[in-house]
Amino acid sequence: MADASPSASSLSVSLSQIRNRWEIQAVVLLSFTAQIFLFLTGGIRRYNRNTLLRLSIWLAYVGADMVAVYALGLISRNDQTSTTSVECRGIKGANDRNRHQLAFFWAPFLLIHLGGQDTMTAFSMEDNNLWLRHLLNLSIQVYLALYAFWKSKGRHNLEILAPAILVFLSGIIKYGERTWALKCGSRNGLRETNLKLLELNVEVDKGSYHGTILYVLRSILGVRDLFSGRSVSQMKVRELFKFQTHRPLDQVLKLMEVELAMMYDDLYTKAMVLRTRTGIILRCISQVSLISAFVLFVIASKKQYYSRADVAITYALFIGGFGLEVSAVVLMAMSPWTWAFFKARKSERLARVSWLLLSSSVGWPEKRTLWSNSMGQYNFLNSCTVSHQSSTKCKLLISIRKMLTAVENKLFVRKLRHTKHVKVDKEIMDNVVTWVGRVAREEFTRITELQRWVQLRPIIDGILKPTAISFGESIVLLHIYTELHLRKRPSDEAIGMDAETTASTDTVMETCRKISSYMVYLLVVQPSMLPLSGTAQDTLSEFYEKMSKNDGTRQGVLDTAYQVLIHWLEFGYEEFLKVQEEPGPWRETLMEIRDMWLRLLIYAAGKCQVELHAQQLGRGGELLTFVWLLMAHSGIGDVGHQVDLISTNDIMSGQFCAFHFPRAQQPSA
Repeated sequence: MADASPSASSLSVSLSQIRNRWEIQAVVLLSFTAQIFLFLTGGIRRYNRNTLLRLSIWLAYVGADMVAVYALGLISRNDQTSTTSVECRGIKGANDRNRHQLAFFWAPFLLIHLGGQDTMTAFSMEDNNLWLRHLLNLSIQVYLALYAFWKSKGRHNLEILAPAILVFLSGIIKYGERTWALKCGSRNGLRETNLKLLELNVEVDKGSYHGTILYVLRSILGVRDLFSGRSVSQMKVRELFKFQTHRPLDQVLKLMEVELAMMYDDLYTKAMVLRTRTGIILRCISQVSLISAFVLFVIASKKQYYSRADVAITYALFIGGFGLEVSAVVLMAMSPWTWAFFKARKSERLARVSWLLLSSSVGWPEKRTLWSNSMGQYNFLNSCTVSHQSSTKCKLLISIRKMLTAVENKLFVRKLRHTKHVKVDKEIMDNVVTWVGRVAREEFTRITELQRWVQLRPIIDGILKPTAISFGESIVLLHIYTELHLRKRPSDEAIGMDAETTASTDTVMETCRKISSYMVYLLVVQPSMLPLSGTAQDTLSEFYEKMSKNDGTRQGVLDTAYQVLIHWLEFGYEEFLKVQEEPGPWRETLMEIRDMWLRLLIYAAGKCQVELHAQQLGRGGELLTFVWLLMAHSGIGDVGHQVDLISTNDIMSGQFCAFHFPRAQQPSA
């Protein structure tokens, strides 16, 4: 045992020496690697809703700043300890000093890293709104880098200090760009930043992709006003923003995709900074400084002895930085703003190059969706089914099954198990565009005949009308009703449907199921996006408690769900549910269910706050945001005319309502 202690001590000393020798180099390379990762993934997150990818980006975003700050502290401490080592240990200390002599040179590179990448300056809107904190951090980190310079000024000649100063200048500019971009992306920054409408005298087909981009370059000013908190009436370009003529469905969807993609750039990247003359000048100064610093460093490194590892790391930082800068220039060249800039100045060749990049596979091609194109799904009835069914009499297995069931009944576990995402198909988007247009016409023409609700009136009377039922409770009850109705589909022969009608019915059923599950998904996962009067968790807990009074089998859940639904309906309306199961009324009811869910979706989108839509752009986008923006283009929603859920007035007047139920109409058996 006596020999074990010296061995352990020797190992500890050896590990300590390795750490002291390579810690700074490892941390600097880690900081650079994090920047590469953020550059590559910063643009991906607008298309992707993968939770693991989002978590990785968040860790890299937060960790990159922490690593860079930690590295600056190590460099400052290294310069002080290296000087002490030389005084105390003579020649050996001189070797240590030579080994770490380039450490101070990496301090300005860390400022460049703290400046972030063009593809990602903010992870969420909170980062933009806290831009003053980043300004304070800028001051502190610049001071730290200057401190590292000052501690090493007596140990380096001008040949190595000159390129370091140039990199330092580039680092300050890059960090300043990030802080500026965060300020511009904040809500107040969006209001204060003025963009001029570009005068483009270009004759193009309005139905082409060129026509779509040209329209967006004008309407984007209105979109910015919306995201800054202004209403449609407060827009400076409201006449350009509102849809004045009928547009094809495909073009409407594409122009909203481009609008939201450009808005994402304004909120989460350096796009707004690089569209200003000052921003471009500063970027040019930064790039020239970096190139000049590289040339001077190559000359200086040949005249003096430095550690090969340190020289290699420095070259990697330079060359990697150049690669990121070139990639950033390409990204800026493929922006619609860049194309418009060249077009406005009659630079046809440059405009053609910019358009080729924009419409290429690496840019924003017409056929590619510019968001995740997915919608969340949460089936409430499926989440009530117990997956651990067993007839065993073993007490141990019974106890394990009870434990698993108790864990599964926790709301956050149910979220993980039963939340999924499906593609937003063309049928749903076409329905949304059609129904927003129809609802907008109801608003301005006061058409009430379209809302007869022959089959669904008892359901709406019992669930949507009563003020005692919250919007969250209404969503769950209507979701239960929809699922029960879809499961009672009669045979095709009973309905008398041909192949074409059968396919149409299948499509409508899928639309009902997806929108119904999407609304419940919003209630469970994104409750802040819905106009709820109470907490979503209390609402869900209440329904889960009611649904727990069954054996957990699928049929038991369906039977309990039917009883829960009957409990909420008015007395006598149960007979209507039985009538709706008949072949003829079943399909009529199905069509009304689709219309009902589309109106509820429109109502929810119109009431959602703009900050939440901005937040969702950084998470792959949300279908509700598309509906909200389309409503704004049509002049309805809280940004246009305020939305109410239901009205019982005989004459449709005042605030716009998703459902209109005159008191004079009475249900008939």
